[in-house]
Amino acid sequence: MPSRERGGGVVPWVMRIAPRSLSRRYETVRRDMGMLLGGLLGRNRPSPPFAASPLAPRTLRVDAIRRETADVVTLVLRDPVGRAIKFSPGQYFTVLVSVGGETVRRAYSASMPQGEGEHAALLALTIKRIPAGRVSNFLNDNLRVGDTLEVIGPQGNFVVPRLAPPPQELVLVAGGCGITPLMCIARAHLRNELNARVSLIYGNRRREDIIFHQALIDLQRDHEHQLAVIHVLGEPPAAWNGRVGILDRHRVAQELDTLNPSPGTHYFACGPVPMLVEVRAALAARGVPETHVHEERFVRPSPLAQPTPCAGTPQAVTIRRGGVSQVIRVKPGQSILEAGLESGLAMPFSCTMGGCGACKLRVVDGQVDMDEPNCLSPAERADGFVLACVGRPRGLVTLEIP
Repeated sequence: MPSRERGGGVVPWVMRIAPRSLSRRYETVRRDMGMLLGGLLGRNRPSPPFAASPLAPRTLRVDAIRRETADVVTLVLRDPVGRAIKFSPGQYFTVLVSVGGETVRRAYSASMPQGEGEHAALLALTIKRIPAGRVSNFLNDNLRVGDTLEVIGPQGNFVVPRLAPPPQELVLVAGGCGITPLMCIARAHLRNELNARVSLIYGNRRREDIIFHQALIDLQRDHEHQLAVIHVLGEPPAAWNGRVGILDRHRVAQELDTLNPSPGTHYFACGPVPMLVEVRAALAARGVPETHVHEERFVRPSPLAQPTPCAGTPQAVTIRRGGVSQVIRVKPGQSILEAGLESGLAMPFSCTMGGCGACKLRVVDGQVDMDEPNCLSPAERADGFVLACVGRPRGLVTLEIP
């Protein structure tokens, strides 16, 4: 068939007289098929087409260390040249730590809102020790004032929505170290919204496990008509006169009946996944709209985690962003993120362990299996999102970076 060269490729002459939309569609299919075959055969690896790049780390100095409980520490970090550290209350940062010659990443939420003036260069991260946790143990035991840390961020959308006017009532439900982003949200909302009402339902095992115990007392004293704090303990001491039990749907429902929040209230929950399931059930029973429910899932490495099965041969995955596509080869045992970075593709990521959601992608076509547990919410899964850092393709897959 007669043909001519167009942009280095051979285009059938009939496309010259075809409608422009059909010609563009042909060009797209031809390009995608060429990248697919080239990627599978390992030839002509294309240069990274995306303008975005992974977030660059910044070096912060340890300005102060505060011991919150026996196994929780707050690190107050400062930008050494005084640059403001901008973030929204509820967002997290990723800390890069060298452990045994390996750079390990972990995500931690800010526990204090952004300050003003010289305090704008400060960032407070509160970190709970995890049994056998490489990073949490290092940060709890070895860090000293004057040391430096590489930090990436901020990231995350666990924030109070920007509405006009802002929500005047918040109900916060925390389990254990899930208090960290909620403390930041509470402090900021009470500071910025003079007529706001904030209620915190906070579950712990023992009284000595309560993070920010004194800080919450002080915050209540400063905002006595705005802030209500309800502690629930699983193993209370003999003199305890507060709530007893766990934050299941029945306990949460009882506390909500007592608080009697207004219809426009926004709800924020952070803690273990089973607690989040119970909180959602309690809110659903009250008819709270999904748009008013926000949750953050803390996921940590576990020897009980279920890895996905590995394909026996390389799989082709097409990554799209802003109308630009690139095909990568995911080798057996690799995650999509590992394969993408190996190919030189600029992909967003942070913790690399399924705990932060920074590498979230939407499935356009095909199927991706993920290691469990991870931080994706049921709503995100239903919307077709997967995590590149713990995801592996099952056959041909097309993914889109949102």
